[in-house]
Amino acid sequence: MQNNQISHKELVHSDYQIREVEAVVRRDAFTTIHVHVPPYETNILRNLFGRENVTVFERPNKTTITPEQEYDRLCAKYGHEVVAKVFGEDDGDRLMEIVEGLMKEGQLPAQEKALEGTLAQEPSETKGAKKR
Repeated sequence: MQNNQISHKELVHSDYQIREVEAVVRRDAFTTIHVHVPPYETNILRNLFGRENVTVFERPNKTTITPEQEYDRLCAKYGHEVVAKVFGEDDGDRLMEIVEGLMKEGQLPAQEKALEGTLAQEPSETKGAKKR
């Protein structure tokens, strides 16, 4: 049991490569910005600028993060109130779960995996049907 705790601590006290996305943020009628961020950071951008003003594109690139510093980095960039509103008042525990999920190479986040499983199991039911 002790070994699992040690390896967990070693896991989060290192730099890791995770995929990044390009977020196109429409700040106002005349200003659009492009930023490359980890996927979970788009939740903050959507909270700040509105869901309809943030478009996300997949990128083949990866970004380097230090998991135990991500919550503090986001708080420094956007403010504690905004980060807590998006990820909860848990001192970064929920964010750490998301980050650890992204660090597992070759695995999709749980929501995407569940959606993919549903689509693979029921292709005949969704065929020809439009979902909105």
